[in-house]
Amino acid sequence: MNNSGENAWNFASLFLFFGLVAVTGYFLEAGNLDIRNISLTDLIILALAIYRVTRVVVFEKIFKYFRDLVKANNKVYFMRTLCFIITCPWCAGVWIALVMVVFYYFIPYGVLLVYIMALSGVASFLVMLSNYLGLSVQEKEEKKEKNTKTIGNP
Repeated sequence: MNNSGENAWNFASLFLFFGLVAVTGYFLEAGNLDIRNISLTDLIILALAIYRVTRVVVFEKIFKYFRDLVKANNKVYFMRTLCFIITCPWCAGVWIALVMVVFYYFIPYGVLLVYIMALSGVASFLVMLSNYLGLSVQEKEEKKEKNTKTIGNP
């Protein structure tokens, strides 16, 4: 199979990404915003929002229809590149980071979306933590039960 078309689209998406980063940087500078001066709070909020949106795009059911649509049309090189981006958490995370920065700094009320996604990210962590703790306790109880049965039956 000839991958030159796929490689061309992958290369084009890389240049598109860097072009969008450059444009975003230009507008940040034009607005006298220096991303290097971002507060720790803003960084945490953005990181949580990026985490949550990445999970939605790559793993969650709400985005499954779009992922399946892209996967079904992956014979087209552009769609294959898009499929790589939306099914890989590392790839999607980079693009989503750029989108979240744009929303946070440039879109009116975009900061609201970022805050909502950040709060949702915290909630996700809490759910995962409670699931982990619940499974951990359950495993310990099962192990204890198994040891009790083994000791009780000589």
